[in-house]
Amino acid sequence: MKRLSFLFLFTLISSLSFGWGEIGHHIIAEIAKAHVNNNIQDSVNKYLGSMSWESAATWMDDMRRNKEYAYFKTWHYINIEKDMPYDSTKTGTDNVYVQLQTAINNLKNKKNLSPEQITYNLKILFHLMGDFHQPLHVGYGVDRGGNEIKVNFMGKYTNLHAIWDTDIIEQATISFENVNALSQKKIYKNMEEVNLLKWMTQTRKLLVAVYHFSNPIESKYIDDSKHIIQHQLLLAGLRLAQILTITFSV
Repeated sequence: MKRLSFLFLFTLISSLSFGWGEIGHHIIAEIAKAHVNNNIQDSVNKYLGSMSWESAATWMDDMRRNKEYAYFKTWHYINIEKDMPYDSTKTGTDNVYVQLQTAINNLKNKKNLSPEQITYNLKILFHLMGDFHQPLHVGYGVDRGGNEIKVNFMGKYTNLHAIWDTDIIEQATISFENVNALSQKKIYKNMEEVNLLKWMTQTRKLLVAVYHFSNPIESKYIDDSKHIIQHQLLLAGLRLAQILTITFSV
């Protein structure tokens, strides 16, 4: 009984607030790498050392059971209630929006950082750029980003947040190849200026579709969600490439 309780608790904890899962974060890293030039790649590799871009993208999740990094816990998401604007006096600073902006600002001023600090901020950037584009990571506090919305997904009893992190990606066989192929579309050719607040607003608009489901989850919802997820993974990767280009071109 104790073992079952432990396994349940471990599963619950591991499902909370960690965006996209390994596959999604890896796709974002691969997209970014495919859309920067060799000089930018070399600069980033200099600081990552033996760590791959994919490993950098999941490092924050890998550290979630390390007490030294317990302060990461709330950095993966931000809670803003439905139809409410962003208000820093209510959300504080320990959230994905502020910490992503901090990492970007730090890297823009990397001449003031040690090599170790640059590496640290790179790993924060790689991961949080992914989380920032998962709609439920910029969702509603009332249901903890969908974690408390129970769903039946292909016979598995789980929650809305979890199926957006991993299950739909796996069920719809979303991959780097089919996401990157979308980058040839005209809408992805001209990247807008870096504006995290605008990007967060765009992602939050997708919550209408995220919450428009029936139980058990139907195939149409999976198909519709697949297109949203591919779009968000691609945007996250292209925007990560954009920020890396800006910060490492000087």
